[in-house]
Amino acid sequence: MSGILYVVATPIGNLKDITDRAVEVLREADIVVAENLARALKLLNHLSIKKRIISINSYNEERKAQAIVEHLLKGRCCALISSAGTPCISDPGNTIVRKCHEAGVAVRAIPGPSAAVGAISISGLYADRFLFFGFLPQKKGKKRKILDDLLSLPYPIIFFESPRRLIETLNCIYEKFGNRYVVILKEMTKLHEENFRGSVEALINQLSIKELKGEYTIIVHGKER
Repeated sequence: MSGILYVVATPIGNLKDITDRAVEVLREADIVVAENLARALKLLNHLSIKKRIISINSYNEERKAQAIVEHLLKGRCCALISSAGTPCISDPGNTIVRKCHEAGVAVRAIPGPSAAVGAISISGLYADRFLFFGFLPQKKGKKRKILDDLLSLPYPIIFFESPRRLIETLNCIYEKFGNRYVVILKEMTKLHEENFRGSVEALINQLSIKELKGEYTIIVHGKER
């Protein structure tokens, strides 16, 4: 019988947020497939777990996926983890999951932390529906085109952004969406966690004078119905 690929959600910051089941799967897996070797080692060392780690990224995943599937077909079990949060969401892993399905290998979710879901849950915005987009393109032209496409959506839209491009992205949102209400979450669950709320213009002014570090989640209010 073939093994099982476990898609394991891991903490987005605070290492105490890992579930008991995730720890159990990581302990029992034969191989850990990880997006970021250093972060995987940090987590596994924290849990006193020693495992063989296969590192993947968006450039080598296609090449390494078949070898991982072959391990599974020989009866080994693999745990797929991302740098943080739930794998395959704005992270590598989808190719491996797809090839496992094609090969008849069982794939199981080990649910847990998700930056997008955590952010929307504390945004204060009505979120019976929302759109998670992830990272916008780096090029301004492509970024503006996508924002044009999202302009009329009546529910919150979630973006991820780096500190280096945060202000530029907020300016593009202001240009295309107008002065909408925005919630920005920095370094969720970590020591320097901060929340910023207000009109996009106000937040541009507030954040432009700060030294921006860490990871940011932006939630833009949907278009008024």
